[in-house]
Amino acid sequence: MLSGPSRIGYMALAVAAATLTAAGCTASHNTAAPKPASSSSVSATQAIKLAASYAQRVTSFAADINVQTTGTEATSFSGTMAERTQPSLLLAMNVGSISAQGQTVPGGIQEIINSSDIYLKMAQLSRLSGKPWIRMPFSEISKASGINLSQLFQQAESNNPLVQTQMLASSANVRKAGTATIDGVQTTEYAGSYPISAGLARLPADLRAKLAPQMQAMGLGSSATFRLWLDNQQRVRKVIVSDQGSKEQLTSSIQVTSINQPVTVTLPPPSQTATVPANALGNG
Repeated sequence: MLSGPSRIGYMALAVAAATLTAAGCTASHNTAAPKPASSSSVSATQAIKLAASYAQRVTSFAADINVQTTGTEATSFSGTMAERTQPSLLLAMNVGSISAQGQTVPGGIQEIINSSDIYLKMAQLSRLSGKPWIRMPFSEISKASGINLSQLFQQAESNNPLVQTQMLASSANVRKAGTATIDGVQTTEYAGSYPISAGLARLPADLRAKLAPQMQAMGLGSSATFRLWLDNQQRVRKVIVSDQGSKEQLTSSIQVTSINQPVTVTLPPPSQTATVPANALGNG
């Protein structure tokens, strides 16, 4: 079991990975696209497919996030994030509330992710390293965890945030579940579940071959449930996905606050950064 700074680093990584997966449900505001039918004139299945179609035009978004795990490793995160997928992957997160096994991390965590590294800013790690920021190369994390994180994040960069939407579309029981106002916007709520295997089957073969082992390594279960809120243009305003694994349950919630707005983040300079080697991320 991980302890101390090692576990905190993986906690921050977990929220980023969970967010990238769930973020597949965000949809575009591209006004050049054909105007979709209103919520009242489409079935629940059609609404999910329209949301997936819109999501293909997303290149950046911002959202409020909440991720919780229960079971063997109980953790929780809440904060904000902004992600850009083009011209290259860039994700910035500000996790104001984070806890593990009942212990709260004072001051929260700032996190920046590009296509090769994770940068963390946290009071506990800063005291140990003597630098404000910690850099965790994907290659080093992969050595310690056995999970190819570089592939996971490259998929997000090269395939656009569509993975989760495609998997939701495999649901055979999606239904309208009511209405709600989110940030002043009227939305229709949809709910359903899907087998993980059926969701993966809807992905392109090359992406499925890469993603399936990653999901298995993360301990994801055989099925997932979801609740999805779409506005009257079938654009995602909020999504909650819950996966029951053999030892843990992971629930991620994303409420979209902006879409296709510029995301600009400056990486910490080397003088303010300490690099964490693989042996510092091992069990302890």
